[in-house]
Amino acid sequence: MKRNRRIINKALFEFTRRTCSSGGISLKGALILPLYYLQIIPVLPFAFLQYIIFSRKIRETPVTLDPIFIIGHYRSGTTLLQKLLASDKRFGFLNYYDALFPNTSMLMGKRMKPVLQAIIDFFKIKNPFFHDTVLPLSEADEEDDYLINKGSAYSAYWGLIFPRRWKEWLNGSEQFSKEEYLKGWKKEYLSTVKFITFRNKGKQLVLKNPPNTERIPYLLEMFPQAKFIFIYRNPYVLFYSIRNMWKRAILGFYSVQKLTDDELDEIVFGHFDYLMGKYEKDRHLIPAGNLCEVSYEELKADPSGTIQKIYSLLDIPDFEKTAGDLLSQIESEKAYSNFRYIFDPLTLQRIGEKWAGYISRWNYETSMFNKHKQV
Repeated sequence: MKRNRRIINKALFEFTRRTCSSGGISLKGALILPLYYLQIIPVLPFAFLQYIIFSRKIRETPVTLDPIFIIGHYRSGTTLLQKLLASDKRFGFLNYYDALFPNTSMLMGKRMKPVLQAIIDFFKIKNPFFHDTVLPLSEADEEDDYLINKGSAYSAYWGLIFPRRWKEWLNGSEQFSKEEYLKGWKKEYLSTVKFITFRNKGKQLVLKNPPNTERIPYLLEMFPQAKFIFIYRNPYVLFYSIRNMWKRAILGFYSVQKLTDDELDEIVFGHFDYLMGKYEKDRHLIPAGNLCEVSYEELKADPSGTIQKIYSLLDIPDFEKTAGDLLSQIESEKAYSNFRYIFDPLTLQRIGEKWAGYISRWNYETSMFNKHKQV
């Protein structure tokens, strides 16, 4: 019983530890910080009860089919790709509600989820990470979101709440170099995959989680037959999209620290270089036939053809059986409206210099841009 309480109370300890070692918080952060504690403290009794009832069932859940992992940098199209793949009813995924309320979703979700969705729909509460999109609790979310909301030590997204420690917490190499941390992450991540499998009644999972781009060796140790889809996007557009995500969503709603524009640009450039460097270094570890690379642009231009290509290259059977559901999902995605940016020539030049290798490798050019280009 004492062991169970220690497991549940780790969330409170971890958030306090990170706060004290984060390098300080901003005035706005001081207002946001209590909300995180309110998210943790009141649910502790329910989290304890959920753990008692469900932990054994989750622990004993078999993962009979290794997952399909969608990897790539944030804002590269990972969400769109997952939504299209998840239209195949054979696949399961982590939904927003479970990610937002990881400590109580199994205990209370059946009743609370429809009520909360009705409130969200009535007040048109938007998802800050996507333009003009009402938060959909049944759609897919990321494992590191689940872990950060759980208060786990093993989420890269501590680096979003405390961006001044991004080099240690958003980038994972320093933490993964420690055997104790690596062992803990594997245990926690496997538990997360089992939880998602349990929630999806044993289905094969399609998981979208950008931090996994740097975790290929560890994922293969746990799931040696896993399939990977790497999606990339025009680096010029990607830079603006990432910076917009930070300014609108992360710094606006989640981070408790303030960044200057120069500090933010350092994160955007630095974390991209880190993730892509790790991917290029480790991609050869993926067994032949288990990796497919696609671009965001081809996915947008021909979503059905691109998904069919993925099924073919990864030897996923029976594409024709899911084609109807896929077309319905493609049609629903047409309602999404993209952000619009004004491209600055000096910024484009800077992007071209810093990311020249990727621009060349992925065959992108600057000539396609004008100041009213939609992304």
